[in-house]
Amino acid sequence: MEVVNVVWAFITSLGDQFVALAFTLVAALVFYVFRLRPILVFGRAHSSLHNLNLSKDQHGPPEEHHFLEIFNEQFFVQNKGRKPAADVSLELSHFPRNISINPGQKVSYEAIENGQCLIKVPFIAAGELITLDCIYLNQRAAYFASVRCSESVGKEVDFFTVQRFSSLAYAILWLLILFGMAFVVQFVSGIF
Repeated sequence: MEVVNVVWAFITSLGDQFVALAFTLVAALVFYVFRLRPILVFGRAHSSLHNLNLSKDQHGPPEEHHFLEIFNEQFFVQNKGRKPAADVSLELSHFPRNISINPGQKVSYEAIENGQCLIKVPFIAAGELITLDCIYLNQRAAYFASVRCSESVGKEVDFFTVQRFSSLAYAILWLLILFGMAFVVQFVSGIF
């Protein structure tokens, strides 16, 4: 506490204008850090591969070159921010055979350089999750090249069916468990 008093005395000795400037800069920094903005995250949820035998003899062994490879992949895009994301651009490495977006929206598809697929979503509400189901027939699977809107650039995250937290969150959790056990031991030993 003494260090804070020394710093405060030094700042006040510089003059009222400096103190006003410091408070203005701190307030601007706080407003910048806590501003409302969309936060886009994206990733791959799951995929499945099916090989269909298209040969005439369905009961015999499959013939070479008579397979239809069907690959299904599901991507997700979520706005984790507190502000809606407008004019969101999803860029895939190339066009899938078929794309369906849930929940349904009026989207546009555009071919851009190198055969990439640009999907323009007009609006993603705060907290909304959009899934893209892509089907590929005898072609390689696409990946997200980028996800962005006018105010934010998307960040790729791993998708797990169970919520995973950062190492810091797990460390805090174990520390709280340890303190809780120590409290129980102290409480029980105090009774006897």
